Amino acid sequence: MPSYLVPSLMASLTLIAPLAIAQQAPQRTYERIFFDQFSPQTALEMIVRVPGFSFQEADTDRGLSQGGTNVLLNGRVITGKGGAATQQLSQISASSVIRIEILDAGALDLPGFSGLVANIVTRRSSIKGNVLWEPEVRQAADPAWAIGNATVSASFGDVDVSASLESTMVRVLFEGPETLSDPEGNVFETREESLSIRGVQPVLSGSLTWTRPNGHILNTKASYDRLSVDRVQTSLTSAVLPRGVDSLNIAGSEQDQSILRLDADYQLPAFAGTLKLIGFANLQDRYVSTRLTIDDPTGVPLAEQGFDEASRELEGVLRAEQTWSSGDTRSWQLAAEGVFNQLDLATEFLIFDPADPAEIIAQQSLDTVIEEWRGEATLAHRRKLGLKSDIQLSIGGEYSVIRQGEIEREFVRPKGFLALTTRPTQNWTLTGRIAREVGQINFRDFAASVSLFDEIARENNSELVPDQSWLLSGRAERRFKSGHVLAITAEHERITDLVDRIPLGDTGDAIGNIPSSTRSSIGATATLLGAPFGLKGAQLDLRARFQWSSVIDPLEGFQREIGNLRTRDLRAEFRHDIPGTDWAYGFVFREQELAPVFQATLVQFRNVPGGALTPGENSVFLEHKDFFGLRARLQVSEFIGQRTDFTRIISAGRRDTAPLDRIEDRSRSLNGPVISLSIGRAF
Repeated sequence: MPSYLVPSLMASLTLIAPLAIAQQAPQRTYERIFFDQFSPQTALEMIVRVPGFSFQEADTDRGLSQGGTNVLLNGRVITGKGGAATQQLSQISASSVIRIEILDAGALDLPGFSGLVANIVTRRSSIKGNVLWEPEVRQAADPAWAIGNATVSASFGDVDVSASLESTMVRVLFEGPETLSDPEGNVFETREESLSIRGVQPVLSGSLTWTRPNGHILNTKASYDRLSVDRVQTSLTSAVLPRGVDSLNIAGSEQDQSILRLDADYQLPAFAGTLKLIGFANLQDRYVSTRLTIDDPTGVPLAEQGFDEASRELEGVLRAEQTWSSGDTRSWQLAAEGVFNQLDLATEFLIFDPADPAEIIAQQSLDTVIEEWRGEATLAHRRKLGLKSDIQLSIGGEYSVIRQGEIEREFVRPKGFLALTTRPTQNWTLTGRIAREVGQINFRDFAASVSLFDEIARENNSELVPDQSWLLSGRAERRFKSGHVLAITAEHERITDLVDRIPLGDTGDAIGNIPSSTRSSIGATATLLGAPFGLKGAQLDLRARFQWSSVIDPLEGFQREIGNLRTRDLRAEFRHDIPGTDWAYGFVFREQELAPVFQATLVQFRNVPGGALTPGENSVFLEHKDFFGLRARLQVSEFIGQRTDFTRIISAGRRDTAPLDRIEDRSRSLNGPVISLSIGRAF
């Protein structure tokens, strides 16, 4: 669809909506009894069952800024980044939840929020908790036993506390063939490959809330996780034509990573309004060591290379928000934020003597320290426009300084948004938004990197800058008396300084900026309840999103998609809780398509099934809610032969000047089916 049709589509929806036949107001508040059919143990399990609502975590990139997760807790924003909201909701017992309210963000004193927001209303209680164990068995891989979590929460006077211990585990083996062909399509080499990934990640987290009768509220959260991952890729190559080689290639890596997150916010009455002070800190240490060995068919070493990486990342954020509210009619918010980011990265590329692997014959080291100081200020205003509409306006800007060695650069970026929400009838909600946004650079993109698994390298680029964009978006939602929900969304984005792969030097490339690009999308979500169709207790959630983009390739000058853009994403989830029984069954299926990635010497295409990205997708399940006092669930995933496909078209040099050298085609089985058992109990 051409990008100019996006505003026209939203305008058409605006005209059509008032013509809808008025009927009784649809359900927007879900009492605790609504969720009993699902036997949830935590607030997190409840929020994902709300019809027509998609839970979103806070942005993990640029500071804290305005907005965040689309879930409130007793009317208050859950601060933090990454998985902060998920962790906190998983620590709230389902029995402590009174109701969940679905609200229009435009009608709330929450600048930066758009679309729907869920407010979870809870009661204070004595000690509550739950225990969940979810072992997983996959074909051709060791069982993953250490998957599960335990949470506990309690209230003491003015203080509410919670804690959880969670463990995730990976035991997978992907296997399949690969062929190497010349430009004429003749296969000159075949490979039998396998990739084994083994990892474990325990996470310890906790929170404390202190609520005073005088309006003072303190929230604190902390988490610590430790990740250990081993990867081994084996490739047995066989020559078909003289150009091919016979060898055994083994690439192995060990990764150890620890992440400590701390955040707190303090709210108090001040300056005839409400003042909220927020602090956030994130410290991440990471070490990765990779080795590639190449042997001939008899086992004689031919070559060995290594790439080591040690890094420390630090992010600190301080934010202040002063809000003045005049009931439900209008509000003002003045906010200021200061951010410090730092990456200290040391890399080392090694070449060993094949005859003596302990002997290093070549070595290249690089130490990179990147720092960013950033300040931001915004002024936001919300007001009602009559009885059916609300408008939000935010204006502001940021100033940042990025230092890398002797290089220092300064940026001044304006930012803000204008959002309008209108409810022409009780059943329709329409939202339109235009925003000026600033992206966040991944500091690792500045530095050089080598992938011994994929046999590609990336240069360092000290000229990388954050992207900026104008984003126009719209959303139309229709809620039906029967409980069905339908929503259509559309977006169009014009991006300046797109972050993508760019050529560097004669044959290299790096992460850099492309002057301009566009991205558009249209999506739809639908929730259908089974009762109106005679299938009481059933719910079907459908989601579809299509994206298309345009960017001029910096090497060859043609128009193409933005690299790795998810151009198609389709998902269907069905659950049926059989009335009068403790049984439930259902399925989740997902299909997606990714745009190709263009680099200086190659173009690569990937096809990754949904289940390979997110556990539990492409699966069916059977659940019993009272199996000797436990909730038991049996799930089977990846049982229809899903595979990952990967193709690389490689040139002899830069693809704009050098001829085509070879084509690599790889197909790997996900080695399904995967059988997982979930056993849990709340107390």
